[in-house]
Amino acid sequence: LVTDLRKLMRPYTAVNFKEDATNRKVTLAHYANSLSSSMGVTHIMALSQNSARVNLRMGRAPAGPTLSFRVKRFTLGRQIRAVQRRPYDSSKAFESPPVVVTNNFGDASAAPHVKLMRITFQNMFPAINVSTVKLNECRRVVLFNFIRRDTSEVEIRHYAIRAKPVGVDRKVRRLIEAKIPNLSKLDDISDYITGQTSSGAPAPAVNSGAMSDSEAEDETAHVMLPEKFRGKGNNKSQKSALKLVELGPRLRLKLVKVERGLASGDVMYHAYVHKTPEEVKELKQRKEQEASLKRQRREDQEANVQRKQAAKDEKKAKREKRKKE
Repeated sequence: LVTDLRKLMRPYTAVNFKEDATNRKVTLAHYANSLSSSMGVTHIMALSQNSARVNLRMGRAPAGPTLSFRVKRFTLGRQIRAVQRRPYDSSKAFESPPVVVTNNFGDASAAPHVKLMRITFQNMFPAINVSTVKLNECRRVVLFNFIRRDTSEVEIRHYAIRAKPVGVDRKVRRLIEAKIPNLSKLDDISDYITGQTSSGAPAPAVNSGAMSDSEAEDETAHVMLPEKFRGKGNNKSQKSALKLVELGPRLRLKLVKVERGLASGDVMYHAYVHKTPEEVKELKQRKEQEASLKRQRREDQEANVQRKQAAKDEKKAKREKRKKE
């Protein structure tokens, strides 16, 4: 799942980053402070697992906020490709960031934690300038679908964009596509186009492996290309049929907690714990007192260290003075 999430975030992700699973003392904030300054990392996704569940935290480096999710279920990319008839596998699709689509998150009247989720998902990917973006750079789509408002559940899907030329005969379209059919059993190219030989007999069957007619019949998916797109026949000002092919991973997340800082700070939202304003104020005062006490103890400890060091230096100076005498 970690590998699939890194692939989803490409090209702006640390693909070869090595975690130290044995060092449990290293916090998320420590990773963020070290990575954001040296590598320019803006967001961190941290997966953890126990015997009961898988958790996912998304935090903005270095100051937060942090969204904690429970992974209710997930499907890996290899599991999705295993059941697909024609899996999509192109490394060039990952040379540019995906197009981000957020659905059903509501408008300005939505709950604060819902708006924060939408903003976080959008800011994890670079913004697209519609006036300057090239069509060939829009090769993937990441969909964040808010499916259940009562439980704050979000579904994440990852797709590749395919385009096929339309408006031409099905067999001609197969000829201009990258995978050329086997024509060795035919006497003439016209036999393949017309479906019969010069004598009127049916032409031998040809397996081209191209897209079926039903996949290109949806008129709502037909667009006029403003510029050339990847694939033969997808030329400028030509009509093509767009199709989404799922790449994976597929996740369903439940928002559990929102923290103001990076895995620390005030709890802005909690799915299970609800506090009154008085309880929040009391908790904040208690944390401030604990922080003040901790700071005072640290200052006292530093003062004791300095006092002991001064006494040690003074004793050493007296010893050296006696030796000289």
